[in-house]
Amino acid sequence: MGIPFSLRALATSLVLLLFAVAAHSQTPSKEKSGSTSALDPSIYRHVVQVGWVVRDLDDVVGFWEKLGLKNVRKAGVREFPDFTVRGKQTPLSLKMAFGDIGGVQIEWIQPVKGSSVYDEFLRKHGDGIHHLAYAVRSPEQFAQQIQYFNSKGIGVVQRGSWQGSKGKGLFAYLDTAPEGGGLTLELTYNPDAPPGGFEPPSQNDDPFNKIVQYAFVVHDVKKVGAFYERLGFGRMPVDHNISVNRIYRGQSGQFEMYLGWGRFGDVPFEWIQSLVGPSVYDDALKTHGEGFHHLAFDVTDMDEAIRQLEPRGAPLSQSGGWDNPGSKGRFAYLDSDPHGGVTIELLWNQPR
Repeated sequence: MGIPFSLRALATSLVLLLFAVAAHSQTPSKEKSGSTSALDPSIYRHVVQVGWVVRDLDDVVGFWEKLGLKNVRKAGVREFPDFTVRGKQTPLSLKMAFGDIGGVQIEWIQPVKGSSVYDEFLRKHGDGIHHLAYAVRSPEQFAQQIQYFNSKGIGVVQRGSWQGSKGKGLFAYLDTAPEGGGLTLELTYNPDAPPGGFEPPSQNDDPFNKIVQYAFVVHDVKKVGAFYERLGFGRMPVDHNISVNRIYRGQSGQFEMYLGWGRFGDVPFEWIQSLVGPSVYDDALKTHGEGFHHLAFDVTDMDEAIRQLEPRGAPLSQSGGWDNPGSKGRFAYLDSDPHGGVTIELLWNQPR
């Protein structure tokens, strides 16, 4: 005898309901997934460390001490047995030194033994700033941010740990350089970091007590901007810059450039694409390729600052100014590139 139609319909409904419940229980909710894999903007508001890779640490550190950096801590050669480079465990020996500029640690690295991303960087780029580091608050947040970048197709090229006095420290270099204008982002968990993750105020000679800009030269600023927007750092506005009173290496300059601005942190990022040369941007691309170009510092007297720094080994290479409805000022690049692959920019803003 067959099952009555009403009972068959009820049984079918119950079966479908059970399948639906089972399928839902096996599918992660969007809320749960987002809580473990999302960009945390609070992490990326402050660069805690500038990672600077060089062939001759003593030369570069000595040069910056001559310019006015104080209390540089030379750590000598340190051994790191727990480093992984492109998925392969690789013990490294590194010569290191540390300085401070306005709450940002400067980390100089000279590779000594072992094959690492530092060696790759030196072969491709030469001396220069390899990475900018951001601090996370816990190992769990460290893992969550790595998971987020993995979901965006960004892996880890080098990672490792060290034993601190209050626990195990962690770091990871994200593979952002190929599409991100030559910049490697670092995530770091330091159990010994001061409260808030900030270094104590530096006591360097002026103007080296506050970094006011991190700047990069690239081939295509709009393409780089689209990459960082995809990662969640917001849109990068781009303007066509034609400076006033342009001087390039002692001669009247004709340089023009696109300037892209990243303002997600407490210090702006400037991305520069040369349009008309010659310029120091073209020089940097020819010598180093895409990547970090200059650290910028504010001055109250541009001419006096240049007069003080040129005899210390940082001659003027390019200068100009801007005169906009909202602001007016001057800029000057000092050629510190021979000692570490990084240029100094001085900025003077006319008081309002």
